[in-house]
Amino acid sequence: MRKGSIGLAAGSLVIGTGLACRAAPDNEPAPGQAAAYELVEGWGGAREDVGTVTAVDVDDDGNVYAFRRDANDVWKLDADGTLLEQWDQDFDQWAHGIRVGPDGSIWTVDGQGHQVKKWSHDGRELLMTLGEYGVAGETPDLFNRPTDVGFGPDGEFFVSDGYGNNRVAKYDRNGEFIMAWGEAGTEPGQFNLPHTIVVDARNRVFVGDRENARIQIFDLDGNLLEIWEHLGSPYGLSIDGSDQLYVADLVNARIWIARASDGELLRTIDDTKAIHWVAADRLGNVYASTPAPSTGQFWDDPSEVWYLRKYQKVEDR
Repeated sequence: MRKGSIGLAAGSLVIGTGLACRAAPDNEPAPGQAAAYELVEGWGGAREDVGTVTAVDVDDDGNVYAFRRDANDVWKLDADGTLLEQWDQDFDQWAHGIRVGPDGSIWTVDGQGHQVKKWSHDGRELLMTLGEYGVAGETPDLFNRPTDVGFGPDGEFFVSDGYGNNRVAKYDRNGEFIMAWGEAGTEPGQFNLPHTIVVDARNRVFVGDRENARIQIFDLDGNLLEIWEHLGSPYGLSIDGSDQLYVADLVNARIWIARASDGELLRTIDDTKAIHWVAADRLGNVYASTPAPSTGQFWDDPSEVWYLRKYQKVEDR
């Protein structure tokens, strides 16, 4: 287990300190490269028009998909923040997670309706539904407030069944149940709200164990490999094509960016108020979303919180 250093903010740019080999001790600067990000003001439209956004993801063409909780719809935007399409199908009772699958399909996760749905890339055709609407359970066919979905190498996928069950459920490409692992607790392999899940290029399953403030890493069969405790409280996880891991940390108002291979901290984006989900495009630009801020939780003024944000990567030095 490693401890990472804390990033620094400077001016209008959000700067993180990079690490060359090993993480530096607390409060000590670390050598290496730093990347700068700039918040794109007003990206996606006015705050009141965008509304609450629980999750965000990016497809191979750089289009951004924003899952809007109060509106219960999906916005498709281009990289400039122009709204291209608005899908208002009957997605969810309580929008939680959205992912673009390896085949371009769109997956939505209903955190209170207890369902995971797979849609065609244009959002018009429902291709698969797992779970029974409004019915909570802990069986191959039932979830209890699932949170996210991650994709394996051969079409299999993993559901973090988080708010109620504290488990990960694995399915084949056709939605047939394979196995599940996990239970409530703080010991290795146990969870206290598995809130987000991704699979890296080495076929390791990363689970954001949110309330335990750690990332647990498993093989495809649920065997525990590592635990990382140096990347804050993982609300959202994303891995880009350059094998960089992005961690949305609402508690510390920070996006942690690390090497997915070994967890070495590369940089941070700070002052990301109320961040719930994160995604990155091929150019390294970072998108973040916020579902519903409330006064006094982790920020002073909810009017300062933008529900959908883009942090543009502006330099490496």
